[in-house]
Amino acid sequence: MLPYKSLIQIERDASVALHIQVCNSFIMLITNGTLKPADVLPSSRVLADLIGINRNTVKLGYEELISQGWAEAVERKGIFVLSKLPLHKPKVKPIVGNKEYQGEAFLWTNKLGKAVSWESFQDTPLAIDDGFPDVRLAPVDVLMREYRSISRRYHGRNFLKYSSSKGSEHLRNAICNYLSNSRGLTVMPENLIITKGSQMGIYLAAQLLLNPKDYIAVGVSNYGSADETFKYPGANLLRIPVDEKGMDVNHLEMILQQKKIKAVYLIPHHHFPTTVTMSMERRLKLLNLAKEYCFAIIEDDYDFDFHYDNKPYVPLASIDHHHNVIYIGSISKTFAPALRIGFMAGPPEFIEAAASLRELIDKQGDTLLEEAFAVLFDDGEMDRHFRKSLKIYRQRRNLFCEILKTEFRGLIDFKTPEGGLGIWTIFDPGINLVKMAEDALKKGLYIGDGKFYKNESFDLNALRMGFASLDDKEIAEALRQLKIILQ
Repeated sequence: MLPYKSLIQIERDASVALHIQVCNSFIMLITNGTLKPADVLPSSRVLADLIGINRNTVKLGYEELISQGWAEAVERKGIFVLSKLPLHKPKVKPIVGNKEYQGEAFLWTNKLGKAVSWESFQDTPLAIDDGFPDVRLAPVDVLMREYRSISRRYHGRNFLKYSSSKGSEHLRNAICNYLSNSRGLTVMPENLIITKGSQMGIYLAAQLLLNPKDYIAVGVSNYGSADETFKYPGANLLRIPVDEKGMDVNHLEMILQQKKIKAVYLIPHHHFPTTVTMSMERRLKLLNLAKEYCFAIIEDDYDFDFHYDNKPYVPLASIDHHHNVIYIGSISKTFAPALRIGFMAGPPEFIEAAASLRELIDKQGDTLLEEAFAVLFDDGEMDRHFRKSLKIYRQRRNLFCEILKTEFRGLIDFKTPEGGLGIWTIFDPGINLVKMAEDALKKGLYIGDGKFYKNESFDLNALRMGFASLDDKEIAEALRQLKIILQ
């Protein structure tokens, strides 16, 4: 007889009834091949003594096992594993050509390689992040109040039903008004789709634009998640230099004379990761090149709202008269990262196709949340939040930069950014960023190790240091700890 005393472990404090635990234990023994079809099971009296439970409980377990079709009772003989069950077969590795496949139990394709993923910041007490907003400033209470209010109304229950994959019409109208007032960008609601943050917009655009071996131009330094998104459908990345005036459009023009480029991806306003802003001269030339060579411009404008020193340039989309620009923005980056609300605007047919594709991966967004955000736009709450945050973030940027300038001279080189939520910092070559990040974490401080910004063409000993999510005391403490670690 099998050693049932050790094979069947009963947890008396578990929420699962004891007889169900008995049943489940036998199912496990059958499915893993320990028990074979037609094997006899121990009598209820014997099993009860072995595992220390009431005999009636074992009987109930056997009855459940029989009712589920795993066992059968034979009169005057006992309980047996169902004889009709198929034999458990040992695991066989699939054959690929003449070689055994050493991976999982089935074949699949990993096009992502070893893409770098975001860290979790939900359990991090003190973090110099990548440049995230301070969620403590967001009017989340107001948002949730509107969320609850809408859900309680009779007509609000309609928002719990399926809706348009483009997102809430109310929010699309609100964002169109917001884009018009803040950026001079005229967009009709039918030309805009609500997404789960800007990353979904990048993914939808990439899937619609790019086929295997197509070329897409990106910066030598670039947003790593966008790079991986473009590689996923099999596209080739063409790296274009980025300097203090943004992407080098003259270099791009030379490439266009040699290769057919399907799209150009860029962040002209606070380039990621270096924070530089593209000059107006280069913006206008890029738009002319897009018209001449018929390529799409994917404009990622995730943090337009945070510009401190002067009035920001209008987006490329605002001065695009030939419909070459796909404009992507985010409310998540300006409000709270976990509240996934973004948008993508473009030609009507393109947005219709994006909506159809979105249905395949995510039928629609959270309509109630979208409606609640729409109310915040209508009531001026979002505008008040942006103005309040802008003032606070400007003060935090100035404090962060002042401490870097006075306390980290010779260790860190940087330029004060005109906008955005992070500072591009270049560390002394002798500083090992990976070790620095590990040592900092041991002391309760999170800071990046710079790996996210590296690619096959870009390998500076640098990283973005976010200042916005820290208040003045936290900035001082985080940088104090960092200085100790570096020394």
